[in-house]
Amino acid sequence: MIQSAPTFIHIGIHKTGSSTLQHKFRTHTSIYYVERADVRDAFIGHSLDFDDNPFQAESERAMDQSKALVMSHERLSGYPASGGFDRELIAGRLAKAFPDAKILIIFREQSRWIKSFYQQYVADGGSLKLREFLTNPLPQIYKLPAFELDYLNYHQLVTLYQGHFGSENVLALPFELMAQDFDAFSTRLNKFFGFDLELVNELTNQSRPLMPLLLMRVVNGTIGNTQLSPGGFVPLGYLKLATKFLGALPGARCFDERISARFERQIKEKIEGHYDESNKELETMIGMDLKTYGYNC
Repeated sequence: MIQSAPTFIHIGIHKTGSSTLQHKFRTHTSIYYVERADVRDAFIGHSLDFDDNPFQAESERAMDQSKALVMSHERLSGYPASGGFDRELIAGRLAKAFPDAKILIIFREQSRWIKSFYQQYVADGGSLKLREFLTNPLPQIYKLPAFELDYLNYHQLVTLYQGHFGSENVLALPFELMAQDFDAFSTRLNKFFGFDLELVNELTNQSRPLMPLLLMRVVNGTIGNTQLSPGGFVPLGYLKLATKFLGALPGARCFDERISARFERQIKEKIEGHYDESNKELETMIGMDLKTYGYNC
């Protein structure tokens, strides 16, 4: 059997500080980092000729350099706007390629996650209003994948990966621990990795101004042509540049508080009580009191 380097795979989810972790992984002296694009190409997609032995050369180089092989891509947990329809497929591929890997999962309180991801959804080209995004209009047909509230039943994601890799090889932590007690988060992470990542609190992604984002949502469904909202005639890249320009103008955030409050009301109405049982199971699985971080249990 070919010996391989110790392997760690961070699967997201989206909107949980992935950029901060990926920066540290890429620059750490004890890590041989596989770039995001290479991870995406290896595991995401429905090609029938999936290579179940990717990154053999990278693993050998990591072994030669006495480093750990580390991969990180939030898309590995399934894309939220499509309900994570390929989540189990990707998990199976990861397990087939790296059966001895250790898995890192970062999750986030559901109402805050939805509010944050909806903004990314629009920036990615989505045109649905928030209420529409949270409600599959024809759930009994499922002709196309769409966001599902159950995507955020985190105990199911943890169960899936524990089934493939063993509970001792899966670490699941709340994003709120990273945001509120970074030292405690770092301690848990370093114990899992077995070496000091020398983490500092440098969460990188800032929320977008909301008014330009809402303008972009309208454009996505009419002028813009995106994978999430096909039919327009302007490539999304140009629209993203326009939104960045509008977001930098004075007063771009003047309606943020009002729009944000409206989002929060709509989200609360939609998910009231939906995640209580899942969060209770998650608490037991990871041995943490999630109520202290604002989770409903």
